[in-house]
Amino acid sequence: MSTITYTGTLTVISCWCGIEFAVPRSLYDAHRYDRSVKSIYCPLGHWAEWGREQRESDHLRRQLRGEEARRIHAEDQRLMAERSARALRGHLTRLRNRIAAGVCPWCHRHFSNVQRHVEGQHPDRTEKMREALS
Repeated sequence: MSTITYTGTLTVISCWCGIEFAVPRSLYDAHRYDRSVKSIYCPLGHWAEWGREQRESDHLRRQLRGEEARRIHAEDQRLMAERSARALRGHLTRLRNRIAAGVCPWCHRHFSNVQRHVEGQHPDRTEKMREALS
């Protein structure tokens, strides 16, 4: 980093795009050390970076945030799948109980022999009823 003296001090910054530009030393220090200035931009509009170590550090931080977001998303997906499976088990249990109580799951009427009724009145659904009972 080189400096040019005028009535104040300018600090030359090299942007990652290759452009070198000068900023007042006080602005540079405020951004570099105490972060009171949020951003310094090069003349081409890029956010100024402070060399390879800074770029690698920022890259690792972004990568870590991305991995954390993926982990949280995967955990949310797992919990959602568990809730869905639990709800499905509840629906199947209720259906089995209704069939065991003699209620046809399709026409909601009561029969003493539900299996015979389903085979005679709902032949296309006989296999589904066997799956529900197993």
